[in-house]
Amino acid sequence: MATLASRVNPKPVPGLKNILFATDFSEPSMKAFPYVAALAKRFGASVFPCHIITPASLVATAPMAAPSFYEAEYNAATKELDNILSSPLLKGLKTQALMSSGILGDALLDEIKQNNIDLVVAGTHGRTGFRRFLIGSAVEQICRVATCPVLTVGPELPKTETDFKRILVPTDLSPESRRSLPFVLRLAREYGAAVTVLHVLPEETAGNPDARKLSAPVYANMVSIFEPQLDPLKPEFLIESGETVETILKVAREKNADLIAMGIRGAFLPGFRPRMSVAYRVMATSHCPVVTCR
Repeated sequence: MATLASRVNPKPVPGLKNILFATDFSEPSMKAFPYVAALAKRFGASVFPCHIITPASLVATAPMAAPSFYEAEYNAATKELDNILSSPLLKGLKTQALMSSGILGDALLDEIKQNNIDLVVAGTHGRTGFRRFLIGSAVEQICRVATCPVLTVGPELPKTETDFKRILVPTDLSPESRRSLPFVLRLAREYGAAVTVLHVLPEETAGNPDARKLSAPVYANMVSIFEPQLDPLKPEFLIESGETVETILKVAREKNADLIAMGIRGAFLPGFRPRMSVAYRVMATSHCPVVTCR
């Protein structure tokens, strides 16, 4: 008898018609730009380079001089956006620069809705630990509000490889963790990619001699859930034991994954937390791009 979880099917995702490139023009941010261009050319999508001037950046610089600083930042950002639009990488593509001001999450959500964005692409600075908590993460804010998939490119990428041939899908078997499947299907079919579905058991099970026997029902459940939804991709299924993030990254390296796809729920809660979300830690330290779907 099918379980409730196995009957929860993801909604179809439309073709990638509009891609928003969220950028602060920094080097880590611009590392995502080649992915934007490559995906847009592959799917015939329009590109929307987007920069948002936030109140925090104005006030932190000089509260009394905020109006004049805003004008200076606006002028500088306009030039940077013009440089992106004139890049040879975007030749032949439909483009439109977007610039607004306000709280990052609110302003970005407005741009996503107004421009019917299907995918947001952003680079992450890869900050972890206490420094990340003090500075905050723009990428986390983006993932928290985006109503479409978000593809992030971390600073640890050894090269810019935009041909997605191997996709890793980590899952805890929850319906939320399967929210990336429509995007995975769309991308895998377009690129002819191989798909590996990974479930990570608790670290303490690694040394259990009965781990293989105990994981058999979990494996069967994973296959019953994912195989019909990923048909006809013929995905590979893996169960590993260990610390969740380390194991996801280890398998991604072993499989030479070009993309990690994760469905998330509440992984980017506002406020200070003593532990970082699994999704953000993967995004910040992965050797390949990561797409998250909320």
